[in-house]
Amino acid sequence: MTCYNAASTMQESINSIIAQTFTDWELVLVDNCSTDNSLTVVKDLHEDRIRIIALDKNHGRTPALAIALENARAEFVAILDADDISSRDRLQQQFDFLTNNKNIVAVGSWYRNINQHGDLINEVQTPTTSLDVVRRMASNNPIVNSSAMFRAESARAVGGYDQKYLYAQDFALWLALANIGELAILPEFLTNIRRVTSSLSSISSNGLILTADNYGLYRQAQNLSGLAFLDRLRGKRTVGLYGLLYAWRSLQARNIVRALGLLIQNFWALPLVVFELLRKSFNSLKSI
Repeated sequence: MTCYNAASTMQESINSIIAQTFTDWELVLVDNCSTDNSLTVVKDLHEDRIRIIALDKNHGRTPALAIALENARAEFVAILDADDISSRDRLQQQFDFLTNNKNIVAVGSWYRNINQHGDLINEVQTPTTSLDVVRRMASNNPIVNSSAMFRAESARAVGGYDQKYLYAQDFALWLALANIGELAILPEFLTNIRRVTSSLSSISSNGLILTADNYGLYRQAQNLSGLAFLDRLRGKRTVGLYGLLYAWRSLQARNIVRALGLLIQNFWALPLVVFELLRKSFNSLKSI
């Protein structure tokens, strides 16, 4: 777990780990130099299985995750963000699955999206088998970070978290792991993902970084083995849309050269943008 100023949510997140039916765990918590009382919240839990690594400055999300992975001592590593919640049997189910399936290097789960108050937004069911997970990755990352458990040795073998990705470092890791083993997703709702406007993915100032990460990674994903023709078409669509979005955000950032290059490279996807805008407008009219 990494945290930065997560005092308002992290106690509930950590309590969901303390309440696990699987009890042989250690929580490596990397605090990214929080300025609120996050560390006080953790220390007040008086839980010996929590190991705190307090950084002297904010290193950023990806370096903090890398530090956590470096310090993890268990065979399997499970991720939980400081505002998300695990079901009581999450660790046991994923531990058993990885123990019994040596070919699997990482496993996720279905998940529920909740708002800042913990109310249900929706439930997300993703593909579950290794081949179907990889096929989905060509156009949409199906493994949400806080649902994942992976083999520490495998993650370290592929270099761990790639430092050049400031936001989508989890997707980069899944792509790397898919090249050395199989991925899977358990068809159980084992994680609640808190969707709030203050999250990294929701902050508009991060838009250029988020888009750049996803554009590069979905281009990589087109090289995954096992993709069918339709998977590659969907993947090409995703790459094209991200390419145009990256061009637009580069233009907003006044990087004219990069914007023009991206526009030329992904010009073919402009009709898709028009279609998406028309579809969203039509759906909005239907809901009135």
